[in-house]
Amino acid sequence: MDMTWAQVRDRLRELPAMDVVIAVTLAFIGLAQTLSRPSGLVLLGVLAATLPQALRHTHPPLSALLPLAGAALLFLDEPYPQQWPLAVYASAALSFYTLLKLVDRRLAWIGGTLVTLGALGLAVVTWYWEGVDYGVTRMMVFLVAAAVVAGVITLLADVRRSRTEVTQVRASNLETLREQAAMAERARIAREMHDIVAHSISMIAVQAESAPYTLENLDEPAKREFAEIAGSARQTLSEMRRLLGVLRADTPRVQETEPQPGLARLPELFREHGGPVDLDVVGEQRPLPQAVDLSAYRIIQEALTNVRVHAPGARVSIELAYRPDVLVMRIADDGPGPVATDRGSASGHGLVGMRERALGLGGWFNAEPGPAGGFLITVGLPLE
Repeated sequence: MDMTWAQVRDRLRELPAMDVVIAVTLAFIGLAQTLSRPSGLVLLGVLAATLPQALRHTHPPLSALLPLAGAALLFLDEPYPQQWPLAVYASAALSFYTLLKLVDRRLAWIGGTLVTLGALGLAVVTWYWEGVDYGVTRMMVFLVAAAVVAGVITLLADVRRSRTEVTQVRASNLETLREQAAMAERARIAREMHDIVAHSISMIAVQAESAPYTLENLDEPAKREFAEIAGSARQTLSEMRRLLGVLRADTPRVQETEPQPGLARLPELFREHGGPVDLDVVGEQRPLPQAVDLSAYRIIQEALTNVRVHAPGARVSIELAYRPDVLVMRIADDGPGPVATDRGSASGHGLVGMRERALGLGGWFNAEPGPAGGFLITVGLPLE
């Protein structure tokens, strides 16, 4: 397909700068070493053997195979490789390294071993058949050096491959751990929301059942309506317990009768924390929906846990801003700041759990290094 100069220019701009610098440097050194015997064949061979290194990361197969064409051109002018420019050797080493990274590990070891043993074997055969003189010695040194370089490159390519595989496995494991932490926190949130919803449905059932006895002059259709409401509430409660009961398998029974905590228990939470905590309430404090109250408490609890783990002794400043339609929480500490983009915690949830709680209620969550050091968490929880 024909390409315009603009397209060629855009393709060249996409090449990694370091690869271009390496290719141009090798070409310059190679051409400088051939000034004593300039010829079109030699110049073309040097350029073909060095410039393809600019494609080493964008087009690895081409960068590994095109230098072979350059070597063939050089061979036509000078059949003794030890006479070729050193830049061609460096380009050949890069091409060999690139080729080993492209193929399978087993095939890479086989190819590297064959090249190494082949170079050593050729050196032995040359010494055996040609004897020892200046020219033969140079050829033997060249072949032994080529064998050593081939072996080293094979080892380096395998080390590089191993590091890449380890990095990929670590990234995969980290992503798996994050997903597991998110799933565990969602299960924990589901258990707590189950308690809240179950309490509300139970109250509906109790009020519907007691209505015929507390309200006077109810006719029979009204009594049947209240009975149906109570029956539906009881059935809904049973189905919800049946569906979500598995989530309570790892929750101790003693917690089933305890009320879910809320912001009213913050003083008790601060005493358990043990470190300095400043609380500032902005706006008119008012009762919150139970789910928001519980989530706000859990987020502050997790934030204090993170401070104890990552910045023990740091002062924590908590601001609760009651706005018409949202509760905004700002939690900051004066510790050394985060050691990673996502702090963990002793429970293994860390920022994952806070984010899941905020997003689960349709709110927003942000965690970042504080403007004056430390760590800053900002959360918004809708009140409707």
